[in-house]
Amino acid sequence: MEDIKVLLDVSPTAILPQIKRLTDSNLVIQKNGNYELTDLGEQVFKKARALVDVLTLLEKDNYWIEHDLGGIPPYLLDRIGDIKDCNLVKADPSQIFEPNTELLEYFASSRYLMMFSSFYRPEFLPLYSKLGRLESEVSLIFTESVLEKFLYNYEKKIRRFAAMDNTELFACKDGVKIAELIVSDRGMMISLFDSQGRFYHEYMYCSESQAISWAKELFDFYKSRALKVDGETSLDSFTCTSEHGAFSESLLLSLH
Repeated sequence: MEDIKVLLDVSPTAILPQIKRLTDSNLVIQKNGNYELTDLGEQVFKKARALVDVLTLLEKDNYWIEHDLGGIPPYLLDRIGDIKDCNLVKADPSQIFEPNTELLEYFASSRYLMMFSSFYRPEFLPLYSKLGRLESEVSLIFTESVLEKFLYNYEKKIRRFAAMDNTELFACKDGVKIAELIVSDRGMMISLFDSQGRFYHEYMYCSESQAISWAKELFDFYKSRALKVDGETSLDSFTCTSEHGAFSESLLLSLH
């Protein structure tokens, strides 16, 4: 009882009626002076905790209400409370078209990096190359149009990156409803489009292990539906195809 009083910051007279309701419902049992959850109570707790996590997420910030969640598969939407500790980071309006040095510096010491991007970020190329040289595991997924731009402007750098033993490069079809996703041992970051498909250079960030695991699963979801681009032959074919417009259905898998 003393532990409950301290945790909830309430008096015994406020606790006892609630304890009685829980014991009468066979959700809580008293053993040797302690209160414990019953097996049924454990199951109810798991469901209630997931609901509380989602409510915490929604009460903390309107970001998730105002942005399009269509790029998140249902099984991860069911667990979106796992990222309840995310914090909103807004770009300085005077610097939205400049490299995000804070992001680059933060992820520069990652032991592994997974990144999905549906918009062109050439300032991140040095980060990919640096981590690759440091033998960090680096896995990148670009939409077809973004990869086209990289190959057109930085073909040699992309080829060197793809040739490293500890790197992976993938391509997916355009139209994904996630602007950007970064996952590393240091944290996770996700940017979404709003309901009108607009992007405002804002992102949600979290360093909690539960959020990182959730973001890894989201990355793996897109990775499993993307085309791996590896080896000189594959890159040559990819570059050749991109020069003639959109990629064929046989090259890129649908994300739906």
